[in-house]
Amino acid sequence: MRKNTIRQDDKNHLANFVFHLASIIISAAAIIYLGYHFINSFSTEIETELAVLVTENDTVSLDAYILRNESVIYSSSAVSEDNVGYLFSDGTKVKVGSTVANIYSGSHEGANESIVALDHQIDLLTQSQAGDDVSLSDAAVIDSQIGTDYFTIRQSTEQDSYSNLQNRRDELLTLLNKRKIITGEVTNYDSVIDTLTKERDALAAGYDSITESITTPSTGFFYTEVDGYEQIFTTDKVDDLTFESFDAMVSSSPKSYSDRAIGKVATDFEWYIVSEATRESLRYFNEGWNYRVLFPYNNDAEVIMQLDSIVEQTGTDRILLVLRASTIPEDFSFRRMQPVEIIRSSYTGYRVPISAARLVDGVQGVYILVGNIVEFRQIEVLLELDGYYIVAEQDVRDDPDYREKLGLYDAIITGGKDLYVGKMIN
Repeated sequence: MRKNTIRQDDKNHLANFVFHLASIIISAAAIIYLGYHFINSFSTEIETELAVLVTENDTVSLDAYILRNESVIYSSSAVSEDNVGYLFSDGTKVKVGSTVANIYSGSHEGANESIVALDHQIDLLTQSQAGDDVSLSDAAVIDSQIGTDYFTIRQSTEQDSYSNLQNRRDELLTLLNKRKIITGEVTNYDSVIDTLTKERDALAAGYDSITESITTPSTGFFYTEVDGYEQIFTTDKVDDLTFESFDAMVSSSPKSYSDRAIGKVATDFEWYIVSEATRESLRYFNEGWNYRVLFPYNNDAEVIMQLDSIVEQTGTDRILLVLRASTIPEDFSFRRMQPVEIIRSSYTGYRVPISAARLVDGVQGVYILVGNIVEFRQIEVLLELDGYYIVAEQDVRDDPDYREKLGLYDAIITGGKDLYVGKMIN
């Protein structure tokens, strides 16, 4: 009996030991399981991007043909590059009757390098002469203009834009010369002008004589180059523009001028562009509205242009947009055909990566990080760009539900797994 009792006690101890061991194993497994999910809830694989306010343009890129009124200037007899000396660079605004070029009896090569250069210096110094009513108070205005011109010249050279650099340089030199008079550094430039004039006359005596001075028939913008389209791409073409007349215009061969043509003058401030688009784009354009037009060929110069007319024709998907401008930007090249970007509208809002957008319970929005807690904020898409949305700003003042919508500087979650509202992030 004693032995049986001992064996029964051993069995009970063993059963208790197995039971406790099993309990410990199960408890450990539960702890590991819960710990795994607890730690996972603090996952650090999260990337964020702040919601910042930006303004983006909705643009359409088209090819544009430039139409404007231009008068070709001729000499009285045949000329060549060797015996024409130009006094102005392309794009310079000139008055009616201005001498824009001299024709020499022989090669003007020496005259162009010396006499024409001296004429230019004399002209700059003459423009630099100050009137009797100047005062030291004008120095501040001059200094401001000098700073503006210097900055523009520097910016142009950094952008490799040299189309009107000579004119900029001349303006800057004239301002610097005027400043010397205003501040009393010099009285005037009479003696310098007299010396240069005598030097010029002495040089001219040794060169071929000027046989003709070419003057402008009207006020406008002078250009030394003619492209043969001056009588083809004219502004009167827009009055009765059709697809047939447009196609004929753009397929025209340039006119071959005689060897008496030495340049041209753009006689009007008003000019047009004509661009072909598709009927689908009609919803973006309205006649009479003003649009911002960018000219990439001209260093993205921006011109405000009015949509003068839209040409349509039944049975075709083609449309023609005719836009008009009454201003000419500085340093602007009127290359006959060039690409443009028409800004249809501008949107201001928060920039949101498209990949961060989510649809939760039928509502479009993004997950954001508030402290270390994941939250959800609604978004209203205004514009879709390359990989980004522009979404509406949070209206704190007039929207009672503004707290549910994305706000400025909210930390948008752009990378993370198993996101849900309330998830804690380490």
